[in-house]
Amino acid sequence: MSLQWTLVASFLYIEIAFVILLLLPIISPTRWQSIFKSRLITGLASYGRLYFNGILIALVFLLIDAIREITKHKTKQAHDQNTINMEQMKEFRAQRNFYISGTALILWFVLKRLIVLIQSFAQLKAENKAVLKQAESASKTARDLMDATKKDEVQAKKDNSEIEKELMIKQDEIKRLNKELEASKLDIEAMKRQSENLAREYDSLSGEHSKLIKKLEQLEYQNQGETKKDN
Repeated sequence: MSLQWTLVASFLYIEIAFVILLLLPIISPTRWQSIFKSRLITGLASYGRLYFNGILIALVFLLIDAIREITKHKTKQAHDQNTINMEQMKEFRAQRNFYISGTALILWFVLKRLIVLIQSFAQLKAENKAVLKQAESASKTARDLMDATKKDEVQAKKDNSEIEKELMIKQDEIKRLNKELEASKLDIEAMKRQSENLAREYDSLSGEHSKLIKKLEQLEYQNQGETKKDN
């Protein structure tokens, strides 16, 4: 096997090993994502398209060369047995090279697709975790708000009951004060009536007093007149 085909076969074995490694369940996609985001891989990934296209072109050229060798050895006619054996051996090598280059080319696409899918899965998993955390946080906030609302409602009910009790007390007090006010009004009216009666009695007594004074004055005047006559 020539040097170029030895390199292609080695590249194929590396591809197979790497694909198997990517398919192993012991390494999670999140771990692969952290590996792909490492400084070394990130530095290589900046030239990833160049590397991919370069290897792709090389494998395509090798595949075309293998097809050309197969076609060449199939069309060649030989009459000598040694020549026929030699041509068959070369054709077998060309077919082997065709399978190696073809498989390496297919695995190159498979490898790229696997890496893309693993990265997408790891990103979706991280986004799913973030969404779950946000949902849990929102649910916790909603529960806290509901608990706070319930507490506020309970406190509001307590406050309302206390206010209702105070209102009832105030209403009872107002009723009592109204009764006292009515009683006071009645007392005032009674006192007014009593004062009016007293005023009338006072007026009558004053009239009688004035009459008595006049009578006394007349009696004194008469007594004085009689005293003068006696003298």
